[in-house]
Amino acid sequence: MNWQPYIKASWELVMASQGRTQVFLRDDLEAYLVNMMARNFTNKNIPPDIICLEFPKARNKNDFQALGDSCLFVDAWRIKPARLVNADYYERMGQMAYSSAALASRPIDEFFSGLAQQFRTISRVLAGVRQLANTASS
Repeated sequence: MNWQPYIKASWELVMASQGRTQVFLRDDLEAYLVNMMARNFTNKNIPPDIICLEFPKARNKNDFQALGDSCLFVDAWRIKPARLVNADYYERMGQMAYSSAALASRPIDEFFSGLAQQFRTISRVLAGVRQLANTASS
């Protein structure tokens, strides 16, 4: 599969969102967000039906990363959010997932610890991408 068009489109959206929101990510977090968006451009399984039930099934860094990514999309874009949870539920679940991804690595993966700490900031940029898409479709 040729990922280049997805990466290019994702990069353009992230750059435009940062300009619009005036929320700027570190280069490594920006690159992660671009690649996460490109990886999930055609993914119809985001988010899992009930995210909290996916945690016991997670066995490794990739499983926890996928959960963190799903939480990031739901938190920023409000894709199929659960009805009976607090407003910060997906933020906290995403932070926990990325922290678990860090701990599932040996040695501990500091990058995923940083993702957990910067979850809210990354979510704000991703929410800006959604706003750009909504503006373009109107």
